[in-house]
Amino acid sequence: MKMAALILALLFAPLPLGQAGAAPVADVALDARSAWQLALKVRNGDGEAADAARARALLMQAAQGGVAQAMFLLSNMLAAGEGGPPDAAEARRWLEMAAEREYPEALQQLALTERDPRKAELLMRQAAHAMRHR
Repeated sequence: MKMAALILALLFAPLPLGQAGAAPVADVALDARSAWQLALKVRNGDGEAADAARARALLMQAAQGGVAQAMFLLSNMLAAGEGGPPDAAEARRWLEMAAEREYPEALQQLALTERDPRKAELLMRQAAHAMRHR
C-alpha cells in the first residue's frame, strides 16, 4: 500500500518551473502565439522569472510557428548572443523571414544594413507601407 501511495505522490507532484537550463514541460505544448506571449514575459521578467535561454527557446517555437514578431526578436537575440551563443547566419535568416512576412521592423533593419542605396530605399518604403497597414 505504501508503494502505491508513493507512486501516486510522484505522479501528482507539481513540476518545478523556470529552472535554469531546462524548459518547463508546459512550454512544449504551447501554440505559436502563446509561446510568443510567454517568451516576452520570460525575457522581461514580467510575472515570470527572467531567463534569456528559456525566452530564446520559446521564441524559436513561436518563430517556427510563423509569428513574425518572434522571428524578429529571435533574430536580435541570436545576433547578440542573448540566451545562448551568437549565430549571425541564423539571425540573418530569421530577420529575412520576418521581412518576408512584411514585419515593418524587420524590413527597416534590413534597410539599415543594405549597401545598395536603391534596395535600402525600397526596403524603407516597404517598411512604411507595412506600418500603415498594421
